[in-house]
Amino acid sequence: MREWLLPVIGVMMLAACSEEASEPSPKPEEQEAPDEQQQPMEQKAVPEDFGEAYFDENGFIHAYPSAPDSQYLSESIGLYMEYLVMMEDEEKFAEQYENLMDEFVVEEGDNFFINWLIFEDATVNALIDDIRIAAALREADRLFGQPKYSETADRIIETISRIQTNNGYTVDYYDWEVEFPAQRVTLSYLIDDVPKDMNADRVLENVDTDEVFFPEYFDVVEEVYVKGDVIHPIDQLLIAINRERIGLSSGRFEEWLKTEWEEEGRLYGRYDRETLQPAVTYESLAMYFFMNEYFLIIGEEEAAEEVKVRATEMIEENGEGETHFFDFIHYHLMMEDESK
Repeated sequence: MREWLLPVIGVMMLAACSEEASEPSPKPEEQEAPDEQQQPMEQKAVPEDFGEAYFDENGFIHAYPSAPDSQYLSESIGLYMEYLVMMEDEEKFAEQYENLMDEFVVEEGDNFFINWLIFEDATVNALIDDIRIAAALREADRLFGQPKYSETADRIIETISRIQTNNGYTVDYYDWEVEFPAQRVTLSYLIDDVPKDMNADRVLENVDTDEVFFPEYFDVVEEVYVKGDVIHPIDQLLIAINRERIGLSSGRFEEWLKTEWEEEGRLYGRYDRETLQPAVTYESLAMYFFMNEYFLIIGEEEAAEEVKVRATEMIEENGEGETHFFDFIHYHLMMEDESK
């Protein structure tokens, strides 16, 4: 399904300023002098040219800048909706909602699916992207007073809860063409916004934490955890974040991460599970987003700030160039989030 370094949580949202009814403004000569004690309310919105290289003429997001032949993913629209909620940009959120309904939504009887990939032949959804989109829609309704957003979120979650299960577990995806659910749960998909009735906690609770790195997924048919020889730090960070949010620490992973950061001042995009050594030489902006979030959760504020500095150094050294939208938007989510 998604070929980038998984996870999801994780995650997180935006939209613009409320358009409340008001009386007509007085003519300039009739306006009163402003009260020096009253500060104008800061208006938040996304700059008009924000990420413009990632958008086609209809506002759909392709994965790579200036590459309209690259994939159009539910991951991208969900993350952008999250960003628009955080930035309180009502107009742009409404535009993306229309794009969601026009191209991503697939209705099959009572079922309401979000296709993980549009403009290509695809017949499955992606749990983490659906959960993120639903959470952004609910937050947008709260901000902008648009009940249709929450109604759409309810339909997404109701379909997942009802049919996207296997052996009692909510799973990664559902293929509506063959009417069959996945046979696994990816642990990095189990972000904080997953509804409690999906019982994600039990999968996270039973993970063996005697090793530094977590298994990547749980096979719901065999009911066993599965791990790869090479790990993706994004997955590992998301799993650790997911566990922290249900009150579970991950001592060995935390110790390794803090030591790696103190000694190297950076994290790489892949590591060997057995040797704990880097398997590649590149870094990732999205990885630093989740690293920043994890450090904040465990109370390592100084390290969290250092991570932001390193991510900005990457931008200054290399620019945003051919950055995948997943990395591009996570960098801006991290830098614009006032809580971080």
